[in-house]
Amino acid sequence: MRRSPIINLVKSIFVSSITPRSGKTVITLGLALNSKVFTGFFKPFQEKMITVNGQQVEEDAYLMQSVIDFEASPAELCPFPRESIPSLTMAQVVEAYERVSKNKELMIVEGVELITAGFLYGLSGFDIVERLKSDMILLSNVDQESLDRLAMIKHYMDYRGIPLKGVILNFCDDVGIENFLKSKGIPVIGSMPYTPSLTTLHVFEIVEELNGLVLAGNENLNNLVEKTIIGAMSRDSALRYFERVPNKAVITGGDRNDVSLAALDTSMACLILTGGLLPSQEIIDRARNLGVPLISVREDTLSASEAIEKLIARIDPNDEKKIKLIKDEVAKNIDVGRILR
Repeated sequence: MRRSPIINLVKSIFVSSITPRSGKTVITLGLALNSKVFTGFFKPFQEKMITVNGQQVEEDAYLMQSVIDFEASPAELCPFPRESIPSLTMAQVVEAYERVSKNKELMIVEGVELITAGFLYGLSGFDIVERLKSDMILLSNVDQESLDRLAMIKHYMDYRGIPLKGVILNFCDDVGIENFLKSKGIPVIGSMPYTPSLTTLHVFEIVEELNGLVLAGNENLNNLVEKTIIGAMSRDSALRYFERVPNKAVITGGDRNDVSLAALDTSMACLILTGGLLPSQEIIDRARNLGVPLISVREDTLSASEAIEKLIARIDPNDEKKIKLIKDEVAKNIDVGRILR
């Protein structure tokens, strides 16, 4: 049997979550940005792949390589496809970790969206934390199902003898929830409140996700979308509603010219036409004159809306404003000193 290599004595923090979309990337990046020592990054298993300069790279690895770790490539920082877990060994994971942790003073290791992933094969977050002797940081949303799962996982970690360094609550500004969890023996070390500017999307991200056809407004695909609205009402009702919401993406059927015109009469980030139906020339001309991105997609209205809602806002490594905001928000709301020491 092949033995795992000896691990460098580098302090490491393992960041994982118990529910999807719990802010893992924001916390990982924020901790790295607030570290005052030579910090590296490792993510064993790939999640979302994106195309950069014609190459497929793991999204979080590309972000961290660009912002924090300039020495290793994204492929080295996140080496293994998630579907390869059944055929991997812990020795392979540790060897990949060893390669990128050399000469580092601190390593931040990011798990996949669920800490239990890989449990059947001895490669779950629990197993990796044990092997790397990492400090475990868990992220959780604050709905009842998530909190029940959090309590169950804490109980399991106690049974297995794995220390829990701390829990970070996502989209929470309720001190009462923090205090309740602490009374149950769960070490809450911070809560990230809802910050709209961290959850916005660029129009081009929606185009990429839905493989949309841009009919107008190509020059403004960097517009920020703060809210999505389904235009399924009458024109007059739609207009009254649209006027109250700036920086929006309106999603409506390609044959709903009345709703499209109403939307274009208000401030908006983009107009998404569903069902693969092309609008009238009047709509195209109006959008072109206003510089509003007009996007045709094959999905029906409900499917398009759900896909956009599930789309996690991409953190552009070149978006200095958002990256600084992440650093500041994490420092303000999380006990970073407790995590890093």
